[in-house]
Amino acid sequence: MTLSGMMKLALRQLDELPEDISEYDELFRSYANMGYMIAARLFYRPRETFTLRTGEKGCADLCALPIERVIEARDGAGSGIYFELSADGQTIRTPVRGGEISLLCEVRVPPMTADSDEPRLPKYVHPALADYICYRHLSSGSLAKQRRAEFFYQSFYQQMRALRPQGAGSVTRQKNLYSATEVSAYGKE
Repeated sequence: MTLSGMMKLALRQLDELPEDISEYDELFRSYANMGYMIAARLFYRPRETFTLRTGEKGCADLCALPIERVIEARDGAGSGIYFELSADGQTIRTPVRGGEISLLCEVRVPPMTADSDEPRLPKYVHPALADYICYRHLSSGSLAKQRRAEFFYQSFYQQMRALRPQGAGSVTRQKNLYSATEVSAYGKE
């Protein structure tokens, strides 16, 4: 669903006329992006892989990248490597000197600006952003509007709780799997 579609859905849910969109355009865009940032940062946590070149001291610059958190670093051969981020998060230090590294990272998503922009979320949660628009719009009104806003608030967060983080549930390491689960003890009888 596009940003424009979310704003139109919010208007319908608020029982407003679709031709009144110009009155709400700037405010609804702001609310949609607030909900989008909550969904992306706290619930979906999108991931990307970046390939960087390190310098002679094993450092690489991260400041131009939309990185929230570095999850894993690998050398050119694909082996996992130690890494350390600088205090400001702008530089990464690794044991790879003058070589290529690959970083798996949680990333920031850019805000939606154009009417045709779609959120970087699974399509089934796009309507939740319209619920967030309605929640924010109604929350500063009368007591009756605030009660109505509570419905949209609950709907938004119910859909967010169903949203799984990108990459969730995948096994990343199996080192000492049998000793940790004591599975090996059953095979010795």
